[in-house]
Amino acid sequence: MKKVLVVVFAILLVGSMSYGQEVMPNLSGGSKALLFSFGGLSNLSANNFSGGFGAKYYLASSMAIRGGIQFSSATTSTPANPSPTQVGLDGSTSLTTIGVGGAIELHMGSGRVSPYIGGGVGFSTRSSENKNAVVAAAPGPAVQTTTKNQFGNTTFTVYGMAGFEFFLWKEVSLSGEYQLGFSSTSNKDIETTTPPNPTVTVKQGSSSNFGVNAQGVLTLAVYF
Repeated sequence: MKKVLVVVFAILLVGSMSYGQEVMPNLSGGSKALLFSFGGLSNLSANNFSGGFGAKYYLASSMAIRGGIQFSSATTSTPANPSPTQVGLDGSTSLTTIGVGGAIELHMGSGRVSPYIGGGVGFSTRSSENKNAVVAAAPGPAVQTTTKNQFGNTTFTVYGMAGFEFFLWKEVSLSGEYQLGFSSTSNKDIETTTPPNPTVTVKQGSSSNFGVNAQGVLTLAVYF
């Protein structure tokens, strides 16, 4: 988070130095930009994404479509630390998230600050696997339990939005937005396996919500 704040401060500082300069972006049908989101994909509000990458394409000077993807994979390990008279198996935890989304923006200005409204959809899926660290008296064996999808879920989001885009330069902008939408989350079944026993499956529930999603999402657009 501190690194993100440093990046934001640096961008705003440079942008403020050029505030007095004339910045009039020349956007029309065919204009395009690469999008870099810090803090999460703005169109996948149901998940706490750490960042995303996307693109935006203008169909007309006041209408743009955008799409984004997000992928994250994290793994941690837990040493078993067996004593000299024990055998052990190290534990591990992994979490993988994949998300996609798209939206349409209707801009109400063509100056340095461009308010917009629009709507979009998003989809994400998350899976996890946990293996506990175990030790056993030598020569063993050490029996390890594997739990899948304890934190796994699938989320679908549809929303309306209102925001603004501020141009630091003609080719670079920052934007932020509020969203009003509906999201539905279905938790994946938890599967637990402890050899030589068969896998035990526990079904999980689902949830949904409707409301304003206030997000601290900063999107940097680079036009080319």
